Amino acid sequence: MFKKIALPFIIIIAAVVIFSALKLTRPETAVREPVEKSWLVEAVTAEFTTIAPDITIYGRVETPRDAMLKASLEADVEQVHVLEGDNVRSGQRLLKLDDTDVLLQRQQRQADIDEILASIDSEKARFKRDTALLDNQQQLVALADKAVVRAQKLEQTRLASKAALDEAKAAYEQQVLSLKQLQFDIDEHPARLAQRRAALSRAQALLEQTEVNQRRTEIKAPFNGRVAKLNVALGDRVRAGDSLVQVYDLDNLEVRAQIPGRYINQVRQMMQKGKSLQAVAQLDGQTIHLELTRLSGEVRQDSGGLDGLFRLINNVEPLPLGTFVELQLQLAKQENVIEIPFSALYGLDHVYLIQEGFLQAVAIERIGEVARPSGQNSVLIRSNEIAAGDMIAITQLPNAITGLKVEIAE
Repeated sequence: MFKKIALPFIIIIAAVVIFSALKLTRPETAVREPVEKSWLVEAVTAEFTTIAPDITIYGRVETPRDAMLKASLEADVEQVHVLEGDNVRSGQRLLKLDDTDVLLQRQQRQADIDEILASIDSEKARFKRDTALLDNQQQLVALADKAVVRAQKLEQTRLASKAALDEAKAAYEQQVLSLKQLQFDIDEHPARLAQRRAALSRAQALLEQTEVNQRRTEIKAPFNGRVAKLNVALGDRVRAGDSLVQVYDLDNLEVRAQIPGRYINQVRQMMQKGKSLQAVAQLDGQTIHLELTRLSGEVRQDSGGLDGLFRLINNVEPLPLGTFVELQLQLAKQENVIEIPFSALYGLDHVYLIQEGFLQAVAIERIGEVARPSGQNSVLIRSNEIAAGDMIAITQLPNAITGLKVEIAE
């Protein structure tokens, strides 16, 4: 019984003794320190230089002389002489509207003028007649006055009745009234003539307006240009104010491109000093040279800059309106700037220096870009925290932070 109880305890004690002996006699393993990973990067040496930077901006072709020709009256489209994209000359007929209604109205206006001219001639003849009758009427008044005087003498001598005297006076008054009416008609002649002449001027103006409307049935090009849009076809019925055809001037093309806000002050200063700002663009295998002529007077909403208007200064094939253009605008020379590849930029405003094998973030100011013959553009920066000879990392690391260990690739 005692053996059954003591045997398990003996086995446990023996196992503890053996485990302790094995633990004391095991070989010691050396502790290995963790090795920090080093990222392989490329770098360039910071060198200060003086250079004229370029900036890349994007714009579209437009023109300040873009005419939308509209109908001046209601009529049918009778003829169409051009199509969209056609080049046209100043004064060239583009469309012809039906002028039947205008011609009928012109006949009515001419008839009104003829009627007024006839009334003027009639008034002049009437005045001539009244002037000739004036002497006769005055003589009749004088005779009637003498008849009254005779009747009064006869009535006083009782050789004539009072009724005869009254008749003489009535005849006299009738002649005086006729004389006054005739004199009034003569005096009113200038007013009546002026009234008819005013009516004539009004009718002539209406006739001229009708003739203007007749000329407007022929839609002509206001300048040398190109048809941008044709809104009507043969047989269409148009009303006054309807858009017919759009023409733009090929000799006044320009490119509207937005200049980023950080360069606006520099551009303004150059323009105020009278310096020319040149730009270059490549389009369809041809080099386009442009010059900044003015800045827009309005800042568009949700824009990060101000529009600049560039005129074409070399003879190239006229560009269609709305053509997208990528411009390289050259700014004034800048001193103490550093040229680095775009891959060195992190965000918009910082790069990483390599100091004693570790990255150090540095804030920078972007000055512009510079084009190289290789086709790889570089960016120009300036920073008070970068000295000549500093190493700038140009490899993009997704986990780049200050203190990250790196190794410069040979």
